Amino acid sequence: MEKLDILCVGGDARMTYTAKELAKHGSVYTYATADDGKVTRVISSPGEMPVKADMLVLGLIRSDGLDVGSFRNTPINCMDLSPCLKRGAVVIGGKLNIKIIEYFSSLGFEVRDYLKREELVLKNTVPTAEGALEIALRELAMTVRDSRCLILGSGRVASACAELFSAVGAHTDICARNLSALTAFAIKGHRVFMFGELGEHIGGYDLIINTIPAMVLDRELLCSCDKKGLIIDLASMPGGADREAAKDLGVRCIHALGLPGKCAPVTAGRIIADTAIQILKERRNTDVT
Repeated sequence: MEKLDILCVGGDARMTYTAKELAKHGSVYTYATADDGKVTRVISSPGEMPVKADMLVLGLIRSDGLDVGSFRNTPINCMDLSPCLKRGAVVIGGKLNIKIIEYFSSLGFEVRDYLKREELVLKNTVPTAEGALEIALRELAMTVRDSRCLILGSGRVASACAELFSAVGAHTDICARNLSALTAFAIKGHRVFMFGELGEHIGGYDLIINTIPAMVLDRELLCSCDKKGLIIDLASMPGGADREAAKDLGVRCIHALGLPGKCAPVTAGRIIADTAIQILKERRNTDVT
């Protein structure tokens, strides 16, 4: 692949490492990041771009408009970034909203959301699980080893958490609605039960990890939880636990979002960079054929 001109804008700590990794493939310019400029070129405004970029890499989008958040929480408008791009450039970002997608698409740019890429999601399960373990080690008043741990859900993050927490000695059970997925967990040695049985068992755990992106831990279920225990909710906003009810009931509940960026920004940044390069490779192979 020929050398690229890449502009990385905004985002959290992981964007710094995304930029450093992308610098192996070309000239990388960073704007509104925490980048130190050792292997990239830091610009203080889009107008300083000396060339037009082949790719624009954005951090996670946390607005419903055209603003991109920076590491200083200063909004940056996409309209200021589009003049920095070559004709037919690629724009990638995380959790891209419809306005950003439509804006760049209307200008002829290809737009991709890296959080919808299966390879990135799979790789991110590892730092997510390790981040959950870090929280458990810090917040539980007991060792994770020999603790009674319940994981809600049967997807990729649930699988990564089950593997990691079992590896450190937690007695890890799985509760989900998917019978075939539960069977797979049971084959691996986990105790499993269907979601309809949750109320019968929920009081027997020191740690509950929710991965289901729906309100599954309501007030009624929270009433039955061990008040000395801990809930780690890994589900995306608004989460899967009634946090107000948990507070009222004295149940500790931590909504842990964005763990890859918080707990393993180097790895998370490299994963984004690898995904960005893969998107470019796929695009160029398509163009050739």
